[in-house]
Amino acid sequence: MSDDESTPNSLTNYLSQAYLPPLILDEDLPQVQHLAPKWPRIEELDMDRPRLIRLVSEIPLLALQNAVRTYYAAFENRLKVDWKNTHLTLPSPGMTVLDRSKMSHLVVNDETGFLAALEYLILDTSAEALRTIERRQFDEDELSFTRICVSSARDTRRLWTVYSFGPQTPPTSILRPGIVVLALSPWTLGKGDLQEFSSRRKVTSSAPLEPWSNAMKVWAMLYDTCRVSGYRWFVVTTYNQWVFGTWSLEWSGAEVTEPIPFDKTRGMSVVEILTFWLECARDKSRYWRISADIPRGY
Repeated sequence: MSDDESTPNSLTNYLSQAYLPPLILDEDLPQVQHLAPKWPRIEELDMDRPRLIRLVSEIPLLALQNAVRTYYAAFENRLKVDWKNTHLTLPSPGMTVLDRSKMSHLVVNDETGFLAALEYLILDTSAEALRTIERRQFDEDELSFTRICVSSARDTRRLWTVYSFGPQTPPTSILRPGIVVLALSPWTLGKGDLQEFSSRRKVTSSAPLEPWSNAMKVWAMLYDTCRVSGYRWFVVTTYNQWVFGTWSLEWSGAEVTEPIPFDKTRGMSVVEILTFWLECARDKSRYWRISADIPRGY
């Protein structure tokens, strides 16, 4: 056993064992087993000019896990946490538990409750882990997730919700440090929808002749959001499933993982990967690169 594994207040030990407890969805919410009902047309996704994206490649999970392990191994036993810190909210065996007040966040009755659970349980935990790694203060706005409701230009309808982690000012460079997290509730997007999203190797770039599937709409939503922000790192999540990806320099290529279940991460926790992805997006780690415009081999 390494020193890190035997240290109860080690951040890397905490992240490796932290887990996402299942959400408790209200029985009146739609129960989606595989594919969610097809969304209505979103006119705001229709574009006069085509999107640049052409090809999508797969990120092998084994290669990603090896990069994540290499990244955390460099810290050895140097990152300590104070368990009085309430910002590390995910439970981790032998270290932290969910008390009754925290468990109330698992009960989800609507979209607002879903977003609150996502923020409180994993986004806040990952942000605090990053602040610990970089030895930064909690109140630094740059190191917090910002919720952004994307609304229709025609009226006040909310179209979708994203979180950004990075500068909120207009882009000033080609490679802007930051990340977009597209959050869709588990009754809006099913496991099958995300499997279709991540398995596509070509993406239709212009307005469709036939109605788009939910997965194609997600690609369009993600592309438009990332182009506006300038961030080339992204995550798509329903809480139950997680997909990690990047855009290429010229926005013509992308690469994504297969959907990673919240409770089955093959020896690696979702919060470990998310924190690593945040550090890469901030250009604080070189263990992963953005996608190439021409798919590369691993």
